[in-house]
Formats: sequence, C-alpha cells, structure tokens
Amino acid sequence: MIREELFGGFYLHCDVIPMGRDYTLAVYGGDTPHVGSVVMSVARPSLTGEGTGVTSSVLTGVGHKDDVVAKIFAETVAKKKNCTVVCACGIHVDHMEAAQIDLVKEKSKRLLERVVASIC
Repeated sequence: MIREELFGGFYLHCDVIPMGRDYTLAVYGGDTPHVGSVVMSVARPSLTGEGTGVTSSVLTGVGHKDDVVAKIFAETVAKKKNCTVVCACGIHVDHMEAAQIDLVKEKSKRLLERVVASIC
C-alpha cells in the first residue's frame, strides 16, 4: 500500500495488485472509503500512428465523482506499462470544502507519481 496524508488525520491510499502483465489498483481514503467508480483502461497503438494511446470504460455510482481520479490512475499506468489496468476508486470526507477538494486532487497526483515510480 502506498499512501499520502490528506488533512484532519485522513489518508489517501493506493493498493497495487500485479496480475500477470496487467494491474488492478484500489484508490481509496477519507472517512468513508468505498467503491464509487471503476475504470478499465487498455493500452493500444495511438490513433495518430505514433506512440501509445488508451481506451477506457468507466462505471460511476450515482452521485459519485470518483471517476475523475480513477480514470487518471488507470490511464496513466496503462500507458506507462502498455497493459490493461482496472482502478476502483472511492474517496469521501463529509462536508468537504472547495480548498479540501483541491487538496485531494493535488495529493492524488502525488500518490499517482509514487505508484508509477513503484512499478516502473
């Protein structure tokens, strides 16, 4: 497990599960970790003919916004590792303010950097 401290004693976690050449990621945290969204990203040759692209499928629970984080994690790892990645994500803190939401986004980026460094 890799984690980043958020605020108020809350953390953002990522469990990385290698599955052959593919990966499953669980990104969760706050006061009520859960599954709010699931993204599957599959690496493929870029449609421009140069490099690697990614095609993603997204399932999001009603009222959840976790797909934004899940998609970034799944697509980044799929592209870097040229593989298929599934990311389940659920981050929740009651009564978050705008500044705290921005902090979650910032900490998510830091966590993703650490995840990529750990598998590349």
